[in-house]
Amino acid sequence: MLPNDPEAVRAALLRWTRGDEAAADFLKEIAEIARLADDIVDEDEHRQRNVCWLLIRTLTVLPANPFFARHVDRLAPLMHTVIVQWQLSDEWRSSRDALKRQFGFVMREAVGSIVTAVAAICGGYDHAKSATEDFFELCHGSRETVEDWMKD
Repeated sequence: MLPNDPEAVRAALLRWTRGDEAAADFLKEIAEIARLADDIVDEDEHRQRNVCWLLIRTLTVLPANPFFARHVDRLAPLMHTVIVQWQLSDEWRSSRDALKRQFGFVMREAVGSIVTAVAAICGGYDHAKSATEDFFELCHGSRETVEDWMKD
């Protein structure tokens, strides 16, 4: 999860996108969409409002983003993959198969692969690798274990 400090988040997004404002805006929307989807699944409070915000972001804001429009053919299949992995991660959380639980724990963070893809589009392989490392350090400060996650 991205930190709560908007200035730190914006700086990171611009690092990962090599200053491409539209790409940074795209990643910000993806983060907001992921957070809203998670809130809708996990919380009863404000569900109607959150669904409306999710629909606005996915149906009007995201399609109007110039970076997304230019690269939709490359991003859409990855976004489908992330959604499948997010759903399976939740299903596998309670699996009897320990390997599925481990994979589910990792796949719940699949949205980070969108950062890697955007960084690759903006700056190539080396930049994508560096941005992915930076993303991990910034967003995975907690040392939650598979067992901690299964208790949620």
